[in-house]
Amino acid sequence: MHAPLKTQLRIPADSRFLTMIQGHVRDLATIAKLSPKEILALELATEETFLNIRDHAYPGDTPGDVIVNGEIGDRELRLDFHDQGLPFDPSLLPQADDPSGSPGSGGLGLKLIHHAADEVHWVNHGRQGKGLCLIKRLPRAAEPMPPEAWAEIPRAPAHTYAIRPMLPDEALQVTRIFWLAYGYSYKNEAFYRPEGLVHMVGAGQLVSYVAVTETGEVAAHIGLLRPEPVPMAEMAVLVVSPAHRSRGLMGALTTALTEKAKELGLFGLSLNPVTSHAASQRQVLDYGAKPCGLELAACPPRRFKAMGLDNVAPQRESYLHCFLYLKPPSAAVVHVPARHQDMAGRIYAQFERPLTLAPPSGGAAPGDYKVSFDRGLLKGAIRIVRADVRQWPEILRAAVDLADIAGAEAVSLDLPLAQPATPLLCERAEEAGFFFAGIWPHGAPDGDMLRLLRLAVPLDLEQVRIHPGFGRELLDYVGAEMARAARAVDPRRHTP
Repeated sequence: MHAPLKTQLRIPADSRFLTMIQGHVRDLATIAKLSPKEILALELATEETFLNIRDHAYPGDTPGDVIVNGEIGDRELRLDFHDQGLPFDPSLLPQADDPSGSPGSGGLGLKLIHHAADEVHWVNHGRQGKGLCLIKRLPRAAEPMPPEAWAEIPRAPAHTYAIRPMLPDEALQVTRIFWLAYGYSYKNEAFYRPEGLVHMVGAGQLVSYVAVTETGEVAAHIGLLRPEPVPMAEMAVLVVSPAHRSRGLMGALTTALTEKAKELGLFGLSLNPVTSHAASQRQVLDYGAKPCGLELAACPPRRFKAMGLDNVAPQRESYLHCFLYLKPPSAAVVHVPARHQDMAGRIYAQFERPLTLAPPSGGAAPGDYKVSFDRGLLKGAIRIVRADVRQWPEILRAAVDLADIAGAEAVSLDLPLAQPATPLLCERAEEAGFFFAGIWPHGAPDGDMLRLLRLAVPLDLEQVRIHPGFGRELLDYVGAEMARAARAVDPRRHTP
C-alpha cells in the first residue's frame, strides 16, 4: 500500500475562481484514472458545492476562502471542501432522494453531489469551520492474499478473550484482520478503512462487536448491518484473525450479537453464507436460520483457501439468503404474483408463519423508489418504497442505465409485499428479464420484500453449491426462473 498523494487549493469564494477549483478537481480525478463520465460528475458536484459555500457560508459578499484538500489513495479519491463561514445544521437540508427538492432548496444540488460520489459526509469543526467530504472509490481488481503468505502468520499463544462492542481506536486492527483473512477481496470496502468502519457505527448502520485478548489485541469481529430502517439486521462481517482461529470465537461472537439484536427489539436476523462451498451454510442452518432466497452474482469472484476451487473458472460469488426469527413471527398478509404463490407458501411454511395471499391492485398514491450503485461490487439496486405500476417505464430505464452506463453486472429489484401494486410491477419486470430470487422477511419498512434479479454476465449454476434441504429446491426454482428470464429477452435461448 502506497502513501496517499495529497494536495491543497485555497481560493476566494468568488465566482471568478470557479473554473480554477473545477480544474483542480478535474486534474485530481484524471490522475486517479476515473472515467470521463465520473470526472464530469465530480466537476458538477464541485460547482454545486462551491456555489453553495459562496451563497450560504459567506452571504452578502462577505469575504472568505474555500479550501479544497485532495487525497488520492490506493482505494479512493477524497475531496474535502472546507470553509469558515456561517455555521449550519446539515440535518435540516433536504435529503438527496427527496423528490420535492428544488434548486432553491438544495434538493437537486444534493442529488448531483451524491450522484458524483460513493460517500458524502458533512463535518462541523467548531471554531475551525465546517466541511463537506466526497469519497470516490477507485477501480481496482481484488487482491486476495497469496496462499504462501498464510504460513507466515504464527499461531497466537493461549488467551482469554473479552466479547464486547468495538471501540473507535480498535477499527484499524479490525481492518487489518480483514486484509489478513481476505486480502482486498471482501465485498464491503468500508471495512478496509478505519474511518469508514467508525462512520458506519456512528451512523447507526452497523453494530460492531470484537473479541479482544487481555493484552488488547483484536482477534475477531462480527457485525449487525442495518443500512435501511427496517426491524431486522444482517449478521455479517464475521472475520477471525488467522492467528486466533479454532478457539470458539465465531460461536461466542454470534451468541453475543444475537443477544444484542434481541435487546434492540429486532424481529430477526438474516445470514448470507457463500455458495462457492456449503460448509458455512451448514453452520447457519444448524443455528436455526431458514433459506428463503438466493443472492446470485452478488459480488466479484472471491477465493477461499483449501476449498479445492483452484481449477474452477472464476465467476461472481453468490449467497444463500437465510433468516432467523428472534421472536414468534406474526401473521403475514402479502401480495404475491400468482405464478410464485406456491413457492412463497413453502418459504413461509418453514417459519410456521400464517400467510394470507391478498389480491393485486394499482397503486393509488404516487410511486417512490431509490436507486444505488456499488462500484466495488459492480452491482446496482432499485428499491421500491411505494409501488406504482405507472412508474414502471422509468424504473426500467434506471435498470438499463445501471447496466449499460454504470457497468452493473447484476441489478436487484426489491418490491414491498405489503403493497397491492407489487404483483403488477413484478409482471412488468419479469417481461423485461428480471427473475424471482426469493423473499426477504422484514426487508421493507412495511413488511417483507420480494427480490428480483437481472444479470448482465453469465452465471453457471453448476458452480453454485447448496447444502441439502430446502435450499436446493429453492435453487432449482430460481434456476428455472433465470432460464425463463433469459428466454424472455432472447427467445432463441433455451438454457440459463
